[in-house]
Amino acid sequence: MSSNTDLTSQDDAGFANLVQDIKLSSSHPSTVEAHIPAVVERLEAALAKLGEDGNDQDSWDEVSNAFQFLADSAREEKARTPIGESKAVTQLVQIEALNKQRQPHVDIQALRVLANICVDHEANRNKVLEAGAFETIDNILRSSTQPDAIKTACGALLNTTMACEAAQSRVIELDTIESLIKVLKSDDIDENEVSMTIAARVTANLCENDGGSQSVIKFSGINTVVRLLVRTSKDVEGYMDLFDAVTDILRAVASKEAAQVAIQKEGLFTPLMDILEHTGISDEGKTEEEKKEDDKKFGETKAALVEVVVSATLADENMTPVFNNKEVMVRFLNWLKLSDREDLQTCAALCLGNVARSDNNCVKLVHEYQAVEPLIHVVRKATDLKASHAATGVLRNLALAERNRELMGNAGVIQACFPLLKKDNALPLQANVVGILKRLCTNDGHNTIRVISGREPFETLSSTDNTESDIETPLSTLVDVIGRSDDFALKSEGTRTLCNLVKVTWGSEGMREFDTGSITALQQTLNKADVVLPIAAMTRNPKYAVLQSEGVFALTLLVTSSTQDNKNAVLDSLVSVELTPQPDPETTISEEPLDQTKPLTLLESLLSLVKNQDEKCPDEYRINVCIFLKNALDAATRAASRNSEGSAYLTFLKSSGIKDTLTEVLAQIDADETKQRPLVRAAILEVTSRLA
Repeated sequence: MSSNTDLTSQDDAGFANLVQDIKLSSSHPSTVEAHIPAVVERLEAALAKLGEDGNDQDSWDEVSNAFQFLADSAREEKARTPIGESKAVTQLVQIEALNKQRQPHVDIQALRVLANICVDHEANRNKVLEAGAFETIDNILRSSTQPDAIKTACGALLNTTMACEAAQSRVIELDTIESLIKVLKSDDIDENEVSMTIAARVTANLCENDGGSQSVIKFSGINTVVRLLVRTSKDVEGYMDLFDAVTDILRAVASKEAAQVAIQKEGLFTPLMDILEHTGISDEGKTEEEKKEDDKKFGETKAALVEVVVSATLADENMTPVFNNKEVMVRFLNWLKLSDREDLQTCAALCLGNVARSDNNCVKLVHEYQAVEPLIHVVRKATDLKASHAATGVLRNLALAERNRELMGNAGVIQACFPLLKKDNALPLQANVVGILKRLCTNDGHNTIRVISGREPFETLSSTDNTESDIETPLSTLVDVIGRSDDFALKSEGTRTLCNLVKVTWGSEGMREFDTGSITALQQTLNKADVVLPIAAMTRNPKYAVLQSEGVFALTLLVTSSTQDNKNAVLDSLVSVELTPQPDPETTISEEPLDQTKPLTLLESLLSLVKNQDEKCPDEYRINVCIFLKNALDAATRAASRNSEGSAYLTFLKSSGIKDTLTEVLAQIDADETKQRPLVRAAILEVTSRLA
């Protein structure tokens, strides 16, 4: 029958009989496919009649029955493909366009067809998209006031957009998220919980697309979602699915700066913190299996909320207002003290780290908010590595500000943190602790003493031996982790910390307040093989000239200094041809593995800097190497006057080719009139004069 043929009374009766017949056969999927052509033909005829008279209620009822048959049939997997391949979806869209009065029984059955044929059926999702059915669903969701129609529309959106990026994009283009957010604003959760849960699931899925997240922000969805979380948090167990789905929306959009700013501007920090602090579930009347399942699900949801709160402190625009919000900041600090809530400790520490991204805020956090003691509490008490990592991350930031170092050292940060260097299963945590030690001892004599000796600066260091092997100190622990770690970044930063300690101990103004005996004791502790060898290894690596320069400076200070056992570890490393094993580029965790094709001895590496064949080494570095070589030769000469070992040092250095190499460099300098380097030339002559 053609689409423009009128339905006669006989036709109407025949259609009613057909509907009754196929209803009876709907429980037998094998017979469904045979009826689909007749259903499609009747829908086409009904479309023509409704096009002439959109108020023909009998036709609408018959259409509803036909849609119901298709929807019921599509519950069975075998029926979905033939329905999708028919004209049914196109007819459905055309008929629904005539449903100006939004007759619920027609809308609901049409939506059920769309939802059911798309269950695990990608091809049908594409057919729904091509037919323009998303405009139909959007129209129903916007204009219908019937709760069941709204619920079914949400369900249809869930099924038709599942894992279909093109469908999701179309829904986002239609601004359907605005209607979904409206569903989430329902005053009666108990009456509309299913609709709200499905709407939240759809929205969360759409937010995996950047446009979906932007739409939620555009339609003030952040406020709606947080307010709904507050309402459902009063009975999480009763509304677990809804609470979980709404949290997924928030987690999906929280990475967007606009969402982060909205949380701050709309005053949503406090309600989110209330939820995290007070929300829980009861174990009463549950089996152990049920308890575990609920705890796992709720734990994941709470972790997502922690992620949201932390993300909200990331926005640059939020840093100042959040930092200046004393209510929020004091609450974070109080969370750090809650030993039984390491999730809150982690959240608080991460948030404090995010807002302490300026020197001014770092100083205020230490001196005004007095955050150091609570952070130390977390470091000492936390059993969760996440909490420890977060707390040490903040302390590492705070140690950047010079004004903080004295207070942090006095508070016991070094003593609290250095034992964490033993946790080889937590590389980022070890990196934080190394960063703390490095920064706290930079230009600070008191903290340098704490790191080297493990004692407080007011203790007399020269009266008793502070280097006994059974005394664990921050220095000994640091040296151990440098020796056993395969991570290049950790080894480098640890070794640079050793260089910092040497610089401060030999040349800092801050050391002048201590007696000569104490300083000598500190220097002797550093001037040993276990400290010198890592510095020498770093200096040997030609890939990083800056690291080499730091190593040269430290070795220059060490080589001429006295030791407890009259051994000169620097000269030992300089004359040694044995190479310290380097990390294997295939196994190192570092993103920048050592890639030397031929490991160099320390002396070879130093001479390569002076030669500067690639023209990349600054003159300052070359001069520093010459100063080191001069000092090394002077130290070897003094040692030669005392014992045969010293004579061996001097003999090796004079016969090692240093003079030939430097003479060649001098010739190159003299030959290049355009690049005269008088300072480099003078430094080289200082070395060669000792090799005569």
